[in-house]
Amino acid sequence: MTTSDPVVATPSGRPVPGGRVDRSRFQPEIQGLRALAVLVVVVYHFWPAHLSGGYVGVDVFFVISGYLITAHLFKEAVKTGSVRLGQFWARRIRRLLPLSLLVLLMTAIGTVMILPSTAWQGTLRQIIASTLYVQNWILAADAVEYSKADERATAVQHFWSLSVEEQFYVLWPVLLAVTLAVMALRRRRRSAAAPGANQIRRAFLVVVGLLGVLSLVFSIYYTSAAPAQAYFVTPTRMWEFTLGAVAALVLGSRQFSQAWGNLLGWLGLALILGSAYFYTDLTPFPGWAALVPTVGTVLILACGGKSTITGAHWWLSLRPATAIGDWSYAIYLWHWPVVIFSPYISEQAQSWYIKVLLIVGVVVLSALSTRFFETPIRRAKILLPTWRTMAAAASGMVMVIVTGTVAVSSMETSASEATATEDSACYGYRALQNPSECGSPFEGEGGLSPSPAEVTEQNQQEEFPGCQADTDVEGVQECWLGAEESDADGTIAVFGDSHATMWMPALDRIADQEGKRLLALTRSACSPRGGEVGEDSSECLKSNEEIIERVAADPNIETVIMAGSQIHGDFDDPGRDLGLNSEEFDLDGTALAMYDPIARWLASDKQVAVFGEVPRMNYETREEETLPECVALNEDELSACNDQVEDTRVRDRWLTRSAEVFEAEENYHFVPTEDLVCREGTCYAVLGGAITYRDNSHLSQNFIPTITEALQERLQPAII
Repeated sequence: MTTSDPVVATPSGRPVPGGRVDRSRFQPEIQGLRALAVLVVVVYHFWPAHLSGGYVGVDVFFVISGYLITAHLFKEAVKTGSVRLGQFWARRIRRLLPLSLLVLLMTAIGTVMILPSTAWQGTLRQIIASTLYVQNWILAADAVEYSKADERATAVQHFWSLSVEEQFYVLWPVLLAVTLAVMALRRRRRSAAAPGANQIRRAFLVVVGLLGVLSLVFSIYYTSAAPAQAYFVTPTRMWEFTLGAVAALVLGSRQFSQAWGNLLGWLGLALILGSAYFYTDLTPFPGWAALVPTVGTVLILACGGKSTITGAHWWLSLRPATAIGDWSYAIYLWHWPVVIFSPYISEQAQSWYIKVLLIVGVVVLSALSTRFFETPIRRAKILLPTWRTMAAAASGMVMVIVTGTVAVSSMETSASEATATEDSACYGYRALQNPSECGSPFEGEGGLSPSPAEVTEQNQQEEFPGCQADTDVEGVQECWLGAEESDADGTIAVFGDSHATMWMPALDRIADQEGKRLLALTRSACSPRGGEVGEDSSECLKSNEEIIERVAADPNIETVIMAGSQIHGDFDDPGRDLGLNSEEFDLDGTALAMYDPIARWLASDKQVAVFGEVPRMNYETREEETLPECVALNEDELSACNDQVEDTRVRDRWLTRSAEVFEAEENYHFVPTEDLVCREGTCYAVLGGAITYRDNSHLSQNFIPTITEALQERLQPAII
């Protein structure tokens, strides 16, 4: 969303000749429409359960931007025969960047003062992306990255829509300028007269219409194929701008009023509010669904007349509505950091009356920052030359990036250094093994090493790059670790999802010490199971079936290790007789699917070691908070981040229950894992100065090495 130069229309709203582009009256209802859009977004962010589709307010802004900017560029094209790119961009910069850079600067400072250290690096990364207006692409990439599944929204995540708009402002005038250049070239070749308003309008409509249709088709397709990414990427949103652009080009200065105009104006308002109320996070969006609020926006822009009370435009033109519209850009910028910061300042921030006070505060702050910061800079004569505007913008962007980087770096450096080291005999799980030597292992009296922020960063740092296939990649991805092939005697295969990959540092060392090659056959978000493969089967199931058959047929693979997460979907019965008593053990289709590879490998005379599911921390009590974040917020009382064992057992845990099902099988081996972090009914967030988890379900990379010896002992019967 953004602000733009005012647009005017004829007082009567009656159509005027198509060649006329002058507008003689300001359209105050557009400011009211902005107010509606920003309030819908704000209410959605403060009370998402009560206005679950409030995100459509952003789409309203996109249509308004396309309408206003295209009308302005069309007027300039008719008047001068060209589009002055430098001046256009300079105007956009003077209007948009000062306030956005101020908010980013204040957010960077607020982040290190208010948020836990685990949020600093992620927020800094997105502040930089927001400053450079590529935030939407960063979020699109993060949306499909499994390692970021437990991450919270940052205080600048809302800048994704501003990034889309800025990319529109870069592309749009260039596209229209190229259209004018092509028209001029053809005119010179034909020695024709300069094109009139109608010719320019038709040319713009062809270009804009074609781009809009292509974007809408892609949006519908991509929303279905990759919904997480489709929400953020620019090509899926471009048609919304073109919808407003087409309205501006077709309407010219016309606006339809009278009874039908009023009715259609109210219909447009109903489409916006209806989608805001009835849509949810499960609604495929943007795609087809985005047509409802965007078409509603066009109806309000085109229809609604000036009739008192009965006209939607009359209500949107009231001074309270236009005032909120004047401040809407600032409200959008300021409200989201308040949403993110306030719960860390006080638990009372979740109360409805505190939220109301916060919204009032945001509106007041927005009015003041617009009046005394954004407007004076926008009108400053010293910035009127284009080169000065560009230089000032570059300087401001550099200042924000440098300030954010220095603030985070200085705060991380000032953090107290821990006396505990990873080589210590009392570090991590080793403290749990040696209570007589180490004393109480639970509180981490020697400090935390590494820090909560560093542990959080492990989610983005692969221990063995390329050793885990992405969710949707085709085929089987192999990764070889352990002993060198020339020195190895046999192979150990590892099968499962990211919870199998998690054990790789320890398994690599164990395989090397045992003189075995280690073959990693893991895939993110792909539970270890078998089943019938069809044309519509996922890449996960297809690769799993290929792995199961390949392992069963490979005589060099002597041992198979299987591990997975507690959190997974429901799977179909694999469709083959596994020789298990389903009634005795109460096995459903999911259980049989997960036991399918175990049964088939046992039948192939493989040694099968099944790891029990690790505890799922914070699931019942602090599901929105990762364990390192909890530790960062409670360093003076680390026990606040501990969990009860029963609360960490969140699903059926079929891998753990396999110990009972396959108890009689000689080649089956169960490897318990719960006791590696839990004792006497409590699961610990910190052991011997080591934070046990890097999120809520994956053990940290610094904790895993401390349990290598214990794992090797438990795996010994399965290694031949």
